[in-house]
Amino acid sequence: MSSVEKTRATKPVPAPTTHRVVPDEDGPVVKAADRWLITGAVLSGSLILSPIGLVVIAIGFIKTARAKRSGEFVRPAAVTLFGMFAMVDAAANFVGWSLDLWAHDTRIVEWGLTGWGRLFDAAYYLDYNSLWVGGAAAPGEKSWEFFCILGLFPARLVAAYGFIKLKRWGYRWMIITSWAYIMCWLGYAVNMVVNFPDRFGSSVFGVTGWWVFDIFYMTPFLTLPWLYALDKRRWSRF
Repeated sequence: MSSVEKTRATKPVPAPTTHRVVPDEDGPVVKAADRWLITGAVLSGSLILSPIGLVVIAIGFIKTARAKRSGEFVRPAAVTLFGMFAMVDAAANFVGWSLDLWAHDTRIVEWGLTGWGRLFDAAYYLDYNSLWVGGAAAPGEKSWEFFCILGLFPARLVAAYGFIKLKRWGYRWMIITSWAYIMCWLGYAVNMVVNFPDRFGSSVFGVTGWWVFDIFYMTPFLTLPWLYALDKRRWSRF
């Protein structure tokens, strides 16, 4: 046997790398951190209490880092970050459109939405509360509100919770709701283009202002490739 063959024969074969085993339940410190994170997401999604919610979420991230230092199993930071963003985004859209659909006659909602509409999207400014259902009078707007309030955003909220808790159904529903979000975005964009002169010709900042304000609507296009690149075996909880 040559020296090369001897070297190959004695060289140890590296063991295959595996991800850390996910326990059936989170530790007490992680559970406490998640309560802060979810509470912060709810507050941020309420729109009015968003600054307080951001502070609460930051506290949740600090407690998560503390749990990692204590030796508890902690999910990757990117999973927490994307999950929280999806939860806040879904909650904010759910609350905003719910106010237009169910509370459009209240003075504070009418004042807030028409003021926002005058700046960014005149569908919430021109002829507001003129339809029998009230709220925004733009053609097609109420159809998207019903679809998102009663379907997409509640499912997105639950999916984000299951996702950060590393549940199998949470990972699957994050993908499902991301695809649904893209379909909603495409349909809603077409609906806005049909009424483009009225919606953006009558607003102060026009279409540029709308994109700056609603740039987060593009996140499903970034989230989906990342979700498919993850090792789904990590989401092993029922």
